[in-house]
Amino acid sequence: MRGRLVLLILAAASGALAGPAPAPAPLTWADWVGDWDGKLKWANCTLDGADRATLPFEALDGAVSIDLTPAGSALTLMPLVEDTDGWLGQQADVTVHVKRAKADKVELAIDLDSGCQIRGTLARPSVGIAACDRLAAWARIESHCTKLSRPPLENAARLARQREEWKKARGDECQALHGISARLSRCSAIPADQRDAYAREVLVLLAAAQGADKASLPVVDGECKRTRERLFAIAQQVGCPP
Repeated sequence: MRGRLVLLILAAASGALAGPAPAPAPLTWADWVGDWDGKLKWANCTLDGADRATLPFEALDGAVSIDLTPAGSALTLMPLVEDTDGWLGQQADVTVHVKRAKADKVELAIDLDSGCQIRGTLARPSVGIAACDRLAAWARIESHCTKLSRPPLENAARLARQREEWKKARGDECQALHGISARLSRCSAIPADQRDAYAREVLVLLAAAQGADKASLPVVDGECKRTRERLFAIAQQVGCPP
């Protein structure tokens, strides 16, 4: 039964691509909370700082903050308020902006009154399924809530184990497909509507791989291989960046 369901999902993939692109869902805290990692560029700075850092973005009892201390010892935990395109924080002589760069990345901008500027494009760990990443973020938010009137809906430790199982459940070709999909998503040489169509196609296949049993996973993995080869050829043809 489970295998037939996976095959039905694959059969419906072409129909999903033919329909209009769904409107993007509004961002929630679950799209922001997590450990964001990336390289940092420092300009006009005299203080010491890291070339790369992992910065926790948290929501604690309704208060949102980002911890900048991993970036440099002179930086601190910064409370944030919503801004027009993300989040804004200001404390003493430090101002920080965090805004969405792409679906899976944020842009960090830290400015000091001294003229020091710190910039970075950061990403958080992902299993390749946005809904699963958001579920893990909600569990993290809930684990930091001190005013729960009921037991937690999700166990953060269990979800961490589940994330690893999600990764293992996908075949090698489907994991490789996720990589080429990320490459296409940042390729401006491909029109936005085509990039969206490719992303939906990949999402359908990854969802099928996630729900596949041992018997049907090779079928899904084979479809992932064919799709990966086709998308790779498209990326090569238009000169998408690696």
